[in-house]
Amino acid sequence: MTNENWLIYPTVDLFVYDLADGIGQTEDKISQNRQQFWQKIYGDKLSQPQQAQLEQTETEIGDYIDLLGNKKVKAFESPLDGYAYPVKFGDTYAVQFDLSGKIEPDSDQKFEPKEIDCLEWLKSTIISRLSQPATIGQSWLVWGELTGGQDALETAKNCYKKLKLVPNAKWDRDLKTSGQFLGANLYELWLPPGDRGNISQNYHVLICLFPNSGEASIPTTRDKITKLYPQFLRLFGYRNKVIWAYQQSRQLKSDLKDASRKIQEIVIQLPEQVNAAKVDLKQLQENLVNCLTIFSIYANYISRLEEQENTIKTNLKNYDKRLKTIAKTMRNQENELDFMTDFSKFAEDKYITQVKADNRSLSAGLRLLENAIETVEGIIEIERAKSDRTLNFTIGTVGVGIGTSGVAASIYASQINSPASPQNPMSTHQVLGLSLFLGIFFGLVSAGLLKLLDRKRGSK
Repeated sequence: MTNENWLIYPTVDLFVYDLADGIGQTEDKISQNRQQFWQKIYGDKLSQPQQAQLEQTETEIGDYIDLLGNKKVKAFESPLDGYAYPVKFGDTYAVQFDLSGKIEPDSDQKFEPKEIDCLEWLKSTIISRLSQPATIGQSWLVWGELTGGQDALETAKNCYKKLKLVPNAKWDRDLKTSGQFLGANLYELWLPPGDRGNISQNYHVLICLFPNSGEASIPTTRDKITKLYPQFLRLFGYRNKVIWAYQQSRQLKSDLKDASRKIQEIVIQLPEQVNAAKVDLKQLQENLVNCLTIFSIYANYISRLEEQENTIKTNLKNYDKRLKTIAKTMRNQENELDFMTDFSKFAEDKYITQVKADNRSLSAGLRLLENAIETVEGIIEIERAKSDRTLNFTIGTVGVGIGTSGVAASIYASQINSPASPQNPMSTHQVLGLSLFLGIFFGLVSAGLLKLLDRKRGSK
């Protein structure tokens, strides 16, 4: 086998990120998020008292909380040479899983060259500990020391291939950037999810290969990189949050487009409903309720889309700041991680630009729906006004008729008891007929007058 298939102290680290408390989430959902996160570390062995203690730890003041306190890490069971390091920053849970193989009885054996085929076992052993997939995302770091006389690039290619993490992995396609870091060759590979994909299809791998400097260099290198792990936890966390927020925006965009199609259907149907010979007031009221419901949902989606845009911007800014912080931590190597700003440029050009454009174009649907609602409300008011006028007209006409017939009947009744009344008064039936006739006649007259007044008001 060639030298490019060997590494000294090959180590695999996985950085996993989960949402702790999202906007609008209930206490039950937040509690569920917490439980699922701790299952990654304790499996089903977490007792209620432990869970209560861990929950209390989260309330500590600080932007970055070591969730295991002074203990910091939970070591893997023997003979595994690894641990889990859980923290919380902001609204995000993060845990680093570190595994270098099995503890050797002879401490010198761990620094002997190993075939890089072991990387697949290291990766699979870590993955087997995860009972739940990451809700925000994850990043992998593979590091080790070259045996001497090796080609770093070819060895890195073999590491990526042997890791067997990415489906149909292609080095030339997936390599995004490379550079020097702590004297090592660092390669960053990334296969992002498609716009219609999900966050589990986001593959981010860094391979860091240190030059061979003798056995004594391994403990020194390990100490250097171990001190930077907390920095990496935040750096990769901000990076994954950017990608996660963009994926959230893609789902929101899809939901908005579905709602937009419903809006278009309502708008298209409006002219037909307005111009109908007889307007169906009940149907219009149902349409109004439907419009208001869609408006509420659509406005909520637009608001959440804006939130994702702000999340991308904030985490991208934090990502750039963390790169500078790492550079300062490394002191005299200020520009070593400049090549990793390529992600910032990519996210600025694609993610922020795309979400901004979506916000502008999809917000137009909100205005269209507002116009539709105003139109439907206006038609309903007009129809109600018509209905009210018809009712008033009928009441007025009937009132005149009843009043006239009543007056006529009263006059005749007074004539009967009068000394001057005629000898042959009209019969009761005749009185009733005459009263009805006068009532109808004057009712029709009043109806005509009311219509004439209504026309005059309309012509003004």
